[in-house]
Amino acid sequence: MTDLGTYSFLPWLRHGIANTVTAADFDRSVRARATVGVELQLTGEPVRGSTTLRQTVRRDVQIFGPGDVVGLDARAIVRVEPRNLVTAYEPNYMPHVEFYDEDLPWRYTPAAPDGSRMRLRPWIALVVLADGEFQERAVQGAPLSAIAVLDPSALPPAGDLWAWAHVHVNRDLARSAREMRSTDMAAVLPRLRSALASNPDLACSRIVCPRRLSANVGYEAFVVPVFESGRLAGLGLDPALAPYATASAWEEYRGRPVPELLPVYHRWRFRTGELQDFESLVRLLQPKPIDPRVGVRPLDVQRPGSGLPGILSPRLGGILQLGGALRIPDESLSADEVARRRAFDVWATSEGRPPHPFQQAMADAINLADDYAHVPVPDANAAAGIGEQPDDPVVTMPLYGRWHALQQRLLRERDGTPVRPDDNWVADLNLDPRHRVAAGFGTRIVQENQESYMDAAWRQVGDVLAANAAIRRAQLAKLAAGGLYRRHLVTLGAADPGRAFALTAPLHARVLDSGATVRHRRGASFLPPVMTAAPLRRALRPRG
Repeated sequence: MTDLGTYSFLPWLRHGIANTVTAADFDRSVRARATVGVELQLTGEPVRGSTTLRQTVRRDVQIFGPGDVVGLDARAIVRVEPRNLVTAYEPNYMPHVEFYDEDLPWRYTPAAPDGSRMRLRPWIALVVLADGEFQERAVQGAPLSAIAVLDPSALPPAGDLWAWAHVHVNRDLARSAREMRSTDMAAVLPRLRSALASNPDLACSRIVCPRRLSANVGYEAFVVPVFESGRLAGLGLDPALAPYATASAWEEYRGRPVPELLPVYHRWRFRTGELQDFESLVRLLQPKPIDPRVGVRPLDVQRPGSGLPGILSPRLGGILQLGGALRIPDESLSADEVARRRAFDVWATSEGRPPHPFQQAMADAINLADDYAHVPVPDANAAAGIGEQPDDPVVTMPLYGRWHALQQRLLRERDGTPVRPDDNWVADLNLDPRHRVAAGFGTRIVQENQESYMDAAWRQVGDVLAANAAIRRAQLAKLAAGGLYRRHLVTLGAADPGRAFALTAPLHARVLDSGATVRHRRGASFLPPVMTAAPLRRALRPRG
C-alpha cells in the first residue's frame, strides 16, 4: 500500500439521456435546444375480439439546455480558489471553481463530444476581470445580476473552453498500470460508478480560468453562461433569439462599440499579492559566468618519476586537469575552453593510436609484479630494462581493481599477446594519471580507517559463522535421523508393518500420502482410532 495520492481526470462527464445527443458543437442547424429521438410502444387490448393492437410512436424530444437555466444554487459549489476576499493570492496561480456534481459543467450543453471523444464545451465558464474591465448593470425583470465587459479581450476564446473544465477523481480509473490515456468512456464509466458507490465524495468537477493574473491587482471572478441562449435567459430575454443552440455568449460580439451584458450565476472577489512564491524566487536567480578553473586542478605530468616518461604534449603544456565532483557544462564555456577541455580528455590519443608511451611504460611497471611471481627476478628485470642491481626485485606500483576484475596484467599477457579487452575500466583506472590519483586517495582512506573496516567485516563474518554453524547442526540432525530411520523403522516395517504403523502414530499428522495426511487416511479407513492411541501403544510396547 502506497501513501501517494492517485488521481484520474476525465475531460467531461454526462449522465442519462444527454449522452444520446448527436448534434455537433457550432452546428447552426440546431436552433434552440438539442433533440433526441425517443420511441414509445403502445399496446391496445380490444373490448371485443382477440386482436391485440401494437404501434410504435417515434418523436424527436427537446431536452433542457442553457436557455432553460436562470440560476445556480450556491450549495452546488463546494470550493472556490482563491477564497472570497483573499488579498494575497499568488498571481501565477489559476482561479477555479469546484462543483459537487461531477457532470454539472456539461449537463446542459446542447452538443455531443467531438470525434475524438475528448472535447466537449461546458455550458458555464469562469471569467476573471480586473477592476475597470467591467461595470455593474441593472436589467429590469432579469432573474440574474449582469455585468458589462468593457474589455472583450479578457474573455477566453469560445473554442478553447473545453480545455478548462474537467472531472477530478481521487482514485485510479485505469484498466492497468500501463494505461495512461483512454477514449473508451464505456469502459471508464463503470469504474467511476464503482468508485462513487464506495464513497460519493471521491470526485468533483472543476472549471478553471485560463487568464494570467498580474501582481497587486483587484479581481472579481464570475461564473457566466457560455452559450447565447443561456445569456439571453439570464437577462430575462427569449432564448429563441439566439442564432443557434451552441452560439457563443460573447465570441460573436467582439468588436462591437457597445459592450454586451453577461448574466452572473456566482461571483466572488479577491486581490493578488506580490510575487513571493517558489516560481518568483526561481526567476530572481541570474546565471553568472563560471571560471573555467572551477572543479579542476592542474596535475603536472612532465616528470612523474619511477623511471616513467613524462607526458610532454605541446597542446597540454605538460599538465592534465584533475577533475572532481563538480563539472562546468559545456554550454557555460566558450568554444576555445570547450576545445581545451576535450584536448585533456583525449590526451592519450591526441598524438597517435593508443597506448601512449606513458601508458605503455606504466603497464610494464605494473606487470613487473606478476612477472616476479612466474619468472626469476634477473630475467624479469632484464626484460623490463632494469640494469642497476638486476638481482634485486623492484617495488612496483599497485594494480587497482585487480581483485574486482580478476585481472593481473595490463596491455600485454605473459606470452606477449595483447590483453583483451585493453580499453576497459581497469585500464582507464590504472593508466590515466588523473584516475590513479583518485584511486590513491581512496587507498589512503582505506589505510587510515582499516581497523574500523576490519571490525565491521568481522562483525559481518560473525553472523555468517553463526548461520553456518546452525546449518551444520541441521545437517548433522538430518543425517542422524536418516540413520535411525534406516536402522530401526525400515527394518521394523519390513518385519512387522502393524507395529511400525502404531509406533509412528505421533507423526501421522505431518506425513503426506497422495495429497492428504496419513492421519486423515487413517480416520477415513475402517481402522479404529484406539489402535493407534497412546495407552494401547504403551501396553503393547516391548517389555511394556
